[in-house]
Amino acid sequence: MRIMHNFVIGLVSVLKITAAPLLYRHPYRTSAEGLRTDWMNIGKDIESVMGRLEAEKGDGQRREE
Repeated sequence: MRIMHNFVIGLVSVLKITAAPLLYRHPYRTSAEGLRTDWMNIGKDIESVMGRLEAEKGDGQRREE
């Protein structure tokens, strides 16, 4: 359940960013570029979590041969 909590916290932080004035500076040229990078990082985090969950799922199953 901690994963879901962290996911919701991440979504709330994105909403806070979009509601804030345009404060992006170097290395981003525009707020859209910064927001795109944030979403790309979130996507990588989600892929990482899904990979861990799949690994845990595989570890919990018995192998039948």
